[in-house]
Amino acid sequence: MRNLVLKLVVFATIFNLYSASAQEGFNLIVVGDSQPQTKRQLEELEREIIPQIGEIVKEYKASSNLPVAILLTGDVVWDTTKFLPRVKRAFESLGVPLYAVIGNHDHNPKKRNNQRRAEQEYIDTFGPRNQAFMLGSTLFLTFDNIEFHPIAYSEGVDAEQLVWLSEQMENTPQDRRVAVCMHALATSPKDASVKPYAKPIRDIIGERELHFITGHHHNHGTYEIAPNIIEHNVAQVNGNLWYAPICSDGTPRGVFCIEERDGEWTWHHRQLGKRADEVLKVWSEGLVKDHKEYVVVGAIGWDDKWSVEWYENGESRGAMEQIEIVDPDYIYYVEHEANYKKKYMERLRKSAHPHKHYYRCKRTLSGSEIRIVATDRFGRKYESVVR
Repeated sequence: MRNLVLKLVVFATIFNLYSASAQEGFNLIVVGDSQPQTKRQLEELEREIIPQIGEIVKEYKASSNLPVAILLTGDVVWDTTKFLPRVKRAFESLGVPLYAVIGNHDHNPKKRNNQRRAEQEYIDTFGPRNQAFMLGSTLFLTFDNIEFHPIAYSEGVDAEQLVWLSEQMENTPQDRRVAVCMHALATSPKDASVKPYAKPIRDIIGERELHFITGHHHNHGTYEIAPNIIEHNVAQVNGNLWYAPICSDGTPRGVFCIEERDGEWTWHHRQLGKRADEVLKVWSEGLVKDHKEYVVVGAIGWDDKWSVEWYENGESRGAMEQIEIVDPDYIYYVEHEANYKKKYMERLRKSAHPHKHYYRCKRTLSGSEIRIVATDRFGRKYESVVR
């Protein structure tokens, strides 16, 4: 029966590959690790987060006639598999196609001795663990890369999945972009090296343009693996495990938006409840520990193709100095606003690590106006003024 389902998916993909290719593009809203563990968290997801994502859906529908879809990057729930149908209904209420991948917390922990039984509730809710669908000119593949064990879990894919992938590629043109959507990362965030289990995936897809879309890490990251391969690691939509309104790397609650126009991709992190161009977080002098003489800026959705410059009273001062720090807003929240049990406070503190998407500058004139201009990899500019 399982092989029959796989063959039907392959057939459907071949059919859709060409019928959908006439579309001019798409708008994909990627949601990282929604992960409600308690009824309160589930209700907050339904009451606050889903409606704010709905506003982004409305914006896309109002601005273009291109398809809009939502992708969940796994850990749809937090071991509470009974919540899966309700979470699915909440996202489906937005009226656009919904796709998902299975995460480690989407397995039923009470059935650790049998992976197939542990993932059955997810499959009953979202369908087969590996699926294929077309958006615009891109072939999307959802992959289960979680191997569930009696004690813990590991990352990997099995031989059956690689056979399925090979069948997909037999019917996929060499110039077709492929997006592999999984829960755990395909690369190591430290050096962007490809993890062993992901190498066969890369090899089977070959020279095609390849994008990995993942979650699990709870931080934002863009990792260029090769000229034709990039990984988009999506930050957690609810902040840090529902205990902080921003992720530990300083990425605010939000989603990752991928837009295809005339065959080309662009992307950005979109804060919930904010405009798309609200990208810069700025701290004036005296607000950032160890940098109190400086104006400090953080770039949301940053990658190493960004540049950040500054102007003083309209005169260019060149590039800002890049620094690696723990996000000031995250630290402030943990130290002054968070009030949880000791174990949760320790978890919040331990998750704080320095990141590279911060810059600083020092005024040369007292009381001068500072204008900061950040330019992303697509040439989009974002500005903020400090007086």
